Amino acid sequence: MSEKSIGVVEDSKNPIPAAEFIKDCKEYLLKKKVEHKDCLRALHMIYNKYKYIETKLLQQKKMMLQKIPDIKKTTDCINFLIKRKESEQKFEADYQLSDNLFAKAHVDAEQDRVFLWLGANVMLEYNYSDAKALLAKNLENAKAHCKRVSEDLEFLKDQLTISEVNIARMHNYGVSLRKAAKKQ
Repeated sequence: MSEKSIGVVEDSKNPIPAAEFIKDCKEYLLKKKVEHKDCLRALHMIYNKYKYIETKLLQQKKMMLQKIPDIKKTTDCINFLIKRKESEQKFEADYQLSDNLFAKAHVDAEQDRVFLWLGANVMLEYNYSDAKALLAKNLENAKAHCKRVSEDLEFLKDQLTISEVNIARMHNYGVSLRKAAKKQ
């Protein structure tokens, strides 16, 4: 019997499989045609998979929460450039080249172009309105992804609790089996 069929419900709408609550351990073991130790081992494996998924989701959420302020900051910079373009003023700016290295530059906002890092060592040139639209879309996507990950974490929290209860119930059932075997 595969561990995949033990402890999870297959028809879950969520990409994370739902944990199956075990009401009666004896009945469950008979239904699945599996030994107590094998079932307990499979339940522990499922629990560990849930913990792994939780770690990955927390990393994704942390990464998204770091990206959102960067996107807002970049949007603010483009809004500043748009205002300077309208007022036809040139200005001097300090650019951050690396963590501790800055350079001065004279900026002509009338050029109506900005370069955006897209990731994976890719930088593209956009006009102000296109850049602002792209950043607005990226901000919306980042917020939606963060919300989805938060919902998945809430669902996962419930599945972890169910798994812990199942493990405890199956462990206690094993203790009662050993006690019964000692009495005989």
